Amino acid sequence: MSTINQRVAELIKTFGDSESGFAKRIAVSTSVMFNIVNPKGRMSYPSGPVLEKILDLEKDGKKVSAEWLMRGNGEPFLSGEQLSIASPEAALDYLKDTIEKLKGGVQ
Repeated sequence: MSTINQRVAELIKTFGDSESGFAKRIAVSTSVMFNIVNPKGRMSYPSGPVLEKILDLEKDGKKVSAEWLMRGNGEPFLSGEQLSIASPEAALDYLKDTIEKLKGGVQ
């Protein structure tokens, strides 16, 4: 199974960006993106604000799937219909829980 860092790197390729181009796309510094996806960097987990920016991305009218990004389950992108299944509050709670688990090393 892939890591969250690998999934972020996959999104960079999907959008046809470089690390720095993707960093600009989501309005974070290039060093933040370098440390998330580049093997020469720290390979740190993305912070909550970075995850939120990534989850706001759309490609061909579909948003990035939180379930895929955080756990690697399902497809990378969800249609608007699939997104309406869960409330934004539930999605945010899920993200917070997952971030806490990642910080603690629990998977």
